[in-house]
Amino acid sequence: MISDGEDRTWLQTQDRSPVVRLRSNEHYWDRVRGPHLEEVEFRNTLSREEALDLVCDTVGEVDIVTEVPAGAAERVRRSRHARLVSVAAVRALAGVIDREAEGLPLHDVRARRALNLAVDRDALVRDLFRGHTRPLAGLTPPTVLTALHRAPDRLRAHPHDPAEAARLWRAAGGAARPLRLAAMEAWEAVAHTVAAQLHTAIDLPVEVTVLRGDRQREARRGLAAKEPRDWDVLLVDQGSQTVDVPPLELHRAFVGRSGEFRAGPVDARFERLFADLGARTSQVGQVLAANRIDRYVTRQSLALFLVAPRVLYAVNRHVRFVPYATTFELADTSVAAGHWSLR
Repeated sequence: MISDGEDRTWLQTQDRSPVVRLRSNEHYWDRVRGPHLEEVEFRNTLSREEALDLVCDTVGEVDIVTEVPAGAAERVRRSRHARLVSVAAVRALAGVIDREAEGLPLHDVRARRALNLAVDRDALVRDLFRGHTRPLAGLTPPTVLTALHRAPDRLRAHPHDPAEAARLWRAAGGAARPLRLAAMEAWEAVAHTVAAQLHTAIDLPVEVTVLRGDRQREARRGLAAKEPRDWDVLLVDQGSQTVDVPPLELHRAFVGRSGEFRAGPVDARFERLFADLGARTSQVGQVLAANRIDRYVTRQSLALFLVAPRVLYAVNRHVRFVPYATTFELADTSVAAGHWSLR
């Protein structure tokens, strides 16, 4: 376990076993619910590229590949053996902003707003994600439930406004040095695109660092241990296991006192709003309280809001895979008569 001495604690995980097999409980009481599969085998030694080759070009080796990159979606679509499954997940790709960075005015809401106005989210959606994502308005990805309750006061993504971004950046004092932008390996292309947009909009030099392998885990531990940070903005993705109240995980992680990604002082106003959310017992009350949190975090620009990526799967054509918006689940998944395991 790792703790920063305040309220944040992280559980260190070990490397996965090469193969994990799950067998169904044949005596499970709810026959309607399942199980629908006799056995599931997770192969953790395959790279994403190897797994895609097997699911697209062969039969009987791999049935489902999770987290397919948007750039590989067309290959899956062209496959004889696999199909592309997409789900609007409750997931946000955003930048953690170090509000205590020296030499940059990131403690000032005007500077943080300038960063958000400098980003062209529509270009990210079009050019990098090929449409398999949506612009973020705040940290809450759009879902059916949150959109329903937000209708009277719906948040909209920050517009791409380079002129206003430059004005706000100058008003906040500008930069005494380049901004250091770090990103997890999966978001390398996003980091370079955002860096170019920031440089163009507010004339801010940006140094990009891509974290790979152990460095990705070290970056998360660095937040917890309060080590000197070698970045000013860190691009990470975070998901939520609840559809109707995403702040319990998303906003808490980026801003909250116990947030694993918080890089700055505790925000007292956020903590009061979060406590109010925890006191709500009705679903509507929780959603409305969650919207108040999202509006506050957005107005204070407490993160660099980017996009809500759709989660893509490559699935064997004879597998009836039902995706979830929160986590990877196989509870409702079954196979058709043509599946290789039944032949």
